[in-house]
Amino acid sequence: MPGTSGGPMPNSTGESDRRPATIIIRELTPIDLPAILEIQQAAREVAHWAAEDYGSLTREPGGLVLVAASNHARATLGATVGFAAARAIGAEAELQNLAVRTEYRRHGVARSLVEDLHRRLAAAGVERVCLEVRVSNLPARSLYRSFDYTECGLRRSYYASDGEDALVLELRLKRGAQPPASAPTAMSGD
Repeated sequence: MPGTSGGPMPNSTGESDRRPATIIIRELTPIDLPAILEIQQAAREVAHWAAEDYGSLTREPGGLVLVAASNHARATLGATVGFAAARAIGAEAELQNLAVRTEYRRHGVARSLVEDLHRRLAAAGVERVCLEVRVSNLPARSLYRSFDYTECGLRRSYYASDGEDALVLELRLKRGAQPPASAPTAMSGD
């Protein structure tokens, strides 16, 4: 079931609006695909996949794409504001893509997506999660560090678009992690 995150959300100008909003984390539906493509297009630092790639991932064993949807008064009801894509194989998983709409960054959306992803992966028996992150993506590196990801490698010239290096990070999931609660709970922002 979905997790939630409450707190002030940006208004149409990107400034913080003091009215509470709820971010609901749920699995991808086909209606989310245009928003995901729009979000990734605006984010230079993430992988740019085609819509079919996300659909294909959700049909693969171990594939998981989560979306963060906002019910904020100024957003379209259920508007997709972020997403995370991962693939598990046995006891290992790779967080393959994560992005949040610019105006929703620094409001706990990415944190909520990663927390929910970790719970689902742990419940499925995953013990280790790895990912690549641009060396220059300091906000993402800070987020992953807050979850206790550790650096385990460097991929030189990993990103074909500009030749930037990627850090390889890993996290050992805690045994006994619970799947997302059936009743939504509030999560703190980052």
